[in-house]
Amino acid sequence: MKILIYCKHCSKPILSDIEYQIYCSSECWRESKLGSKVEISETDIEKKSTLYVWSSIISMFIGLFLLLMLTATVVNSEEVFLPLFTISAGVLVLVVLQNILPKEEIKGLLSFENNVNTWKLIGWVLLLDIFVILPLHAAFTLLVFPDAEQQEVINLFKESSGFSLVILALTVSVFTPFAEEFLFRGFILTMLLKRYSPIVSIVISSFVFSIAHEPIAMALAFGGGCLYGWLRVKTGSIYPSMIAHAIWNGFITLVVIFA
Repeated sequence: MKILIYCKHCSKPILSDIEYQIYCSSECWRESKLGSKVEISETDIEKKSTLYVWSSIISMFIGLFLLLMLTATVVNSEEVFLPLFTISAGVLVLVVLQNILPKEEIKGLLSFENNVNTWKLIGWVLLLDIFVILPLHAAFTLLVFPDAEQQEVINLFKESSGFSLVILALTVSVFTPFAEEFLFRGFILTMLLKRYSPIVSIVISSFVFSIAHEPIAMALAFGGGCLYGWLRVKTGSIYPSMIAHAIWNGFITLVVIFA
């Protein structure tokens, strides 16, 4: 049964079923206790937002490092280690995303609009990858690493055959795009967008993406990261960038195997 009482601070009438309720709101309670409203400055909000974003990103990398150590301890075979760690990392990031993002946001991130416009955007990203990013990568490599040896992954392909080659190709073409897109465009870019503009967020996430690669591949990774980040922001979904990344990695894999 509700009874009529009056707020101890502002004297506002309250219909309540709690006899000992003496304040109409938490704001009245704060004002009563502190004598004035508790003001939170924009600077404090920005600081807390920045701290939340970067502590989340650092915590994720610590978690992935521990997963890497655990996988390396349990698995002795290189053929099993790489795909197992890649898939596990992708699943870990997805689970974290589902627990820290609002339901509507995670729903949009994991949705896919299968229409002509989406595939056009994917096509444009792939064309830019081939005709802009790849030539720039080649120029960067010649200028900065003129005597550099081939990337480690290319050496792995040349040393592999049969079942090992199939597993390596699947890891590079399918599992790696799955894990990297969930980490860099799904988690890191999403967190950065909570604090920074889309352009700044894309550039920062692409830079982090590039330093996760070998030095000789950093320019290629940064350019590709910017394109995949733009695709993620443009569509609001992680799947278009994942598809573009997988097609690109698959293309490079075929070139390496049959060249």
